[in-house]
This record gives sequence, structure tokens and C-alpha cells, in this order.
Amino acid sequence: VDTAVEETEVTHNLPDNLNFDGTEINIWYFTKNSDVSERFIDIEGDLNGDVVDEALYNRNTQVEEKLNVDLIFTDTGVYSSDVGNAIRSMVMSGDTTYDIFNVVQWNSASLVTEGVFRNLIDLPYVDVEKPWWSDYYISEINIGKNNRYFLCGDISIDTIRCISCMYFNKAIYEDYYGNPDNLYQIVLDGNWTLDKLDTYVKEVYADLNGNDKVDEGDRFGLLLNNYNNIDVLFYGAGLRTTARDEDDIPYLTLDNERTASVMEALYDLCHSNTGTMLRAGGEGTLQNNIDFNNGYSLFLMGFLYTSEQLRNMEQDYGIIPSPKFNETQKDYSAVVHDIATLICLPQTATKLEEIGAVLELMAYESYRTVTPAYYETAMKTKYTRDQLSSQIIDLLHDYYMTDIAYVFGSSFYNLGYTGRDMIANNQSNFASYYSKREKAALKQMEKLIEAYLSLE
Repeated sequence: VDTAVEETEVTHNLPDNLNFDGTEINIWYFTKNSDVSERFIDIEGDLNGDVVDEALYNRNTQVEEKLNVDLIFTDTGVYSSDVGNAIRSMVMSGDTTYDIFNVVQWNSASLVTEGVFRNLIDLPYVDVEKPWWSDYYISEINIGKNNRYFLCGDISIDTIRCISCMYFNKAIYEDYYGNPDNLYQIVLDGNWTLDKLDTYVKEVYADLNGNDKVDEGDRFGLLLNNYNNIDVLFYGAGLRTTARDEDDIPYLTLDNERTASVMEALYDLCHSNTGTMLRAGGEGTLQNNIDFNNGYSLFLMGFLYTSEQLRNMEQDYGIIPSPKFNETQKDYSAVVHDIATLICLPQTATKLEEIGAVLELMAYESYRTVTPAYYETAMKTKYTRDQLSSQIIDLLHDYYMTDIAYVFGSSFYNLGYTGRDMIANNQSNFASYYSKREKAALKQMEKLIEAYLSLE
């Protein structure tokens, strides 16, 4: 399959004659997952027949040849949950081996305020307004107009793999509601809402094993876990924990009637709807994927990478976004799972011209070949089964997002995780939940902002 996109006007601004005389660029990364239901891509790539691995390998080779550099990838063997701590202890000990870090969002972002990473605002050659960088996402994970400590976009294939979505079983949908394309049409017309999801989930439940209990072996309307899947529904309903002022400083926006209404609806869906199977942890997520694979549910919550675990599914499935709260919500919203990887540099980085050129060219080549390989070939042809779900994936790609409170967790007293926290602890009253946390959240947030701005 030719994964190169059509030639367009957009190209990089790197000078043609760059030659770095074989300079070594050392890249720190990891592939080990701490959660059994997660998986990370090996960014070194490999000529092993897998279309994404080969696209990554070829991207890296292209960068080496065009810039005359030697990219040395080191898979450090660190587990994903330990990445932040490993980076901190390495930088703090004065280890200057690595030029580029590929880190996990949820446990590494907070290291910024400890002076571990370098500000990339003036990094040579990197132009975040180019389409291969996610300008919006980069802005959202930094504070202040003069700070840029993290980069992401096409250079990080995990950003795309971690876009949230839902899967639906076409055979079950057809049995109850007719042509599965109708569900796509509901989505594309902007009418896919929490209320509709709740109704479908209720109607499809069946006591298949006939024991008059809601338990394993029944058919469910919805399978989901009680942590990252709730984030998908929470942000999918258009909620935001923060907004920005004119100086690009975040402030809290969560305390409103809409949040209270969404949380009531999510509580009903998760705890009062017979057709919902809510499981805990990574093992629960794996079981949900297995059950969906075996035809025991109409819907499965997840992320685009979940499709990698549905390759053997015999019944056809489709992909749709998480629902809006109601039809007045302007757009769908697809939160990126917080295990997404970000690019950053150690404070001690010195080869700035070489690093800037390598990152810009890597991102550009990823945009041209790696993203199409994953997104077009893997997602649209190999895993998904039809043309309409391809349109939906484009829609998900257009609306992927994050919130700095989701990225920095404890620095906002975990208000970015409000949805999962309330559902896991069986709470439906948002006003009560928020009032106990607002003061501490404001205090923590102030500390983060001050620490960020003191770096300028």
C-alpha cells in the first residue's frame, strides 16, 4: 500500500543544504505498559511487514539521510507509569546522555515546574503552525504565551491512537433498529446524544442466561470501565475544567449547571441503567473488549487503539464518537487518553539546531507517511469495515482535544478527573462534590501557574 499522501503546497521550511556531519541524536523512549489494557508503539520502527512499524522505520531513515545525523533510539525498559520518575532522577543526577525525551503525558508534564525540561519556544526550525504539529494541543498543555515545553502532533503516533471513541456491533444494531448506517447518519447529522445512548443501552439488554440476574453472560447495551472511559463521556459531553484569559493563563470553569446536569446523566447511565456493565481497572477493560469481541454488547467505550484488540472480531463493528450532552452542543469532542506521549528536551540539551531540524523533519515525514499508514491503512482498511466509519474517524480527528486540568491532574486537585472520580465513588451530586474541592484546587492551580511563569 502506498501510504504517502498526495503532494500539497504545504512543505517544511528547512534549508536544502543542512548537513550535520553524522551528529548523534540520542532519543529516550519506552514501550512497556503498566496497564494490561494499554500498549505503546515502538517509535524506532522495524522492517517486519507491519505497515506502521515500516512507516516509522522509513521516516527515521529519511531524517538520517536528509540531515546527515545518526538517530540512536534507546528503549529504556521503563514502565509507562514510571516514566516521570525515571526522567526526573536522570536529569537531576546530571546525566546528559539523551537529547530528546518521548514521555507519558499524565506523569511527566508536572516535571516542567521542577526545571527538568527546556523551553522550546525558540527552538530552531520548529514551526508549530504547520499542519504536522497540533497547535491547539501544544497551547493547551503549556501556560503563558512564552512557554512551550512540550510538542505533539503527527510526530507522536500515540496522539492519534489515543483519540477517544465508541464501537458498536452492527449485527445487534440491525436486529433492534435496522440498517446500521442509520446510526452513522444520526452522528453525522449532529444528533448523537447521551439521551439516545441511554435509551439504546436500556432497550438492548437481555437476560441471556435466564437466571433473572444482571450478570456475566447477559447481553449488554454498553461495556465501559470506571476510569478512562468516563473521561471519554465527560469531555465528550462538551465539558471543560478550564478556560484561558487573554494572557493564556488558565482559570476554572467547571462549576455550572451544565456540569451538574451531565453528571446526573452519567450517573444514571452508569449506575441506574440495567444495560450498562461498568467494570474496574485494566483487567475489567480487557474483559469488556473480549465480551464485545464475542458479541455480548451493542456498544463498547474506548479509544482508537482499542481497535487493535478487535482484529479477530467476526461480527462487523462500526466506530462513532462519544455522544454530545444534547443536540444544542455545537460539536462532538474527543478527549485524547492521558497516556499519550509528548516530545520534550532535557534542560541540559545543547545540540539545539540539530534537534530542532530533526524534530521538524520527523514531524513532517510522519504527517506524510506515518499518520496515513496508521490512520488510513490500519484504522480505515485493516480494522474498520466500511466507508462511513472512515468519515467518522475524520470527524474524531477534527475534534480531538485535552484540558490542562486533565494533563496536570493533582495541580488542579484532580478536577480534570471529576467524571471518573464521581462515577467510581457512586456520587451524583456535582455541587456537593465541587464545593469540597474548589478551595484546594484554586490553591494548587495558583502554585502551578506561579511555577510556570517563574520559568519565563
